[in-house]
Amino acid sequence: MLRALLYLPDAAGDRLAATPVAGRTLAVRAMVAALRAGASRIAVPSILRDPAVERALHRMPALADALEWLDPGIDAPVDGSAARWFLLPASALIHESVLEGLLAAPAGRPAVLAGSAGGTAPVALLPATPSATPWPNGLWPDGLWKDLAAGRPVGPELGRWLHEAEAVPRVVPGPYVDVRNPADLVRARAALEATLSIPADSGMDRLLHRRCSRWITRFLVRTDLTPNHVSLASLAIGLAAIWCFWPATPASAFAGVLLYALACIVDHADGDLARLTFQESRFGASLDWTIDTLIHAGLVLGIGLTAGGPAMLVVGLLGAAGVTLSALFARYLPHEIEIGSTVGAAALRLLAPGLVSAAAVVVAVGSQAYWVGCLARIRRLGRERSV
Repeated sequence: MLRALLYLPDAAGDRLAATPVAGRTLAVRAMVAALRAGASRIAVPSILRDPAVERALHRMPALADALEWLDPGIDAPVDGSAARWFLLPASALIHESVLEGLLAAPAGRPAVLAGSAGGTAPVALLPATPSATPWPNGLWPDGLWKDLAAGRPVGPELGRWLHEAEAVPRVVPGPYVDVRNPADLVRARAALEATLSIPADSGMDRLLHRRCSRWITRFLVRTDLTPNHVSLASLAIGLAAIWCFWPATPASAFAGVLLYALACIVDHADGDLARLTFQESRFGASLDWTIDTLIHAGLVLGIGLTAGGPAMLVVGLLGAAGVTLSALFARYLPHEIEIGSTVGAAALRLLAPGLVSAAAVVVAVGSQAYWVGCLARIRRLGRERSV
């Protein structure tokens, strides 16, 4: 059994816990980190109950089911020693990957995040058995649980307690920022943004799209817009780019390339918004995939129309079909490979009219080869798993 408890490290803890970072308060981020790390129950002092927390609970039923509000005077759970406990400062940025790393610590002794050890906001994992601990009252030393439940600052006392218990410092990679001032808030936001890249990002994504999408995302987290709203905005921009290519002149192709680049940037912002504000969903992922595929297929067909003639129209249709099949089969691979950069490079060639036909043929042949390769790899992985 795994549980979590949020505490206030100092007198400013309740105010800092209610401070938003990238669209969600630090307290909400700590709760969600504990939930995603596997905590079945999350105990939170009722002093931290505010509208931001209530909105998060409304949006995340799983979090609402796991949460337990602690009121002053409430007794410690009778089965507390049978569970492992995360102790999490409500005013610090803690990522789920940090907690997952703590869970890998050897059993039997308390573990503390090395970056927080020795400070007044330790991130700790208590073992399920209290036999190795020096305190006499089971899992919790005298008076500490009452202070935790009442929302009184316990950071220094908790730090001394972990030191006496010989908690094992554990170095774990991942975002952790003990927030004390505005400069720490900037560091916390930067630490979160550093987690947004995904394995499928291409070189163009890392150099351009991600860097630009962060500015859009920083605005979006301050609004009530959802990731699906942003996906639909990228669709509208992408359709405008497709229109510029049906058929294209050098001037309209240039405008189309710019619009396509903007659509890619906005497309990255919807995923960033979803991850930062805990709004990931299967529907959102499917909507995002459908929009990406529609835009890429439309651009490829536009290249064929621009090339002119029945033969090149057939080439454009084959290219659009290949792009669609490639996107479909790539979803079933362990690491999806984006085809957007290839389509974008072909679109750039429209600025040189003599290369339009060649670009259409390259995309048509390349996309067909790509989906065939994806299918072959899927079959090979299937055979390896069955062995």
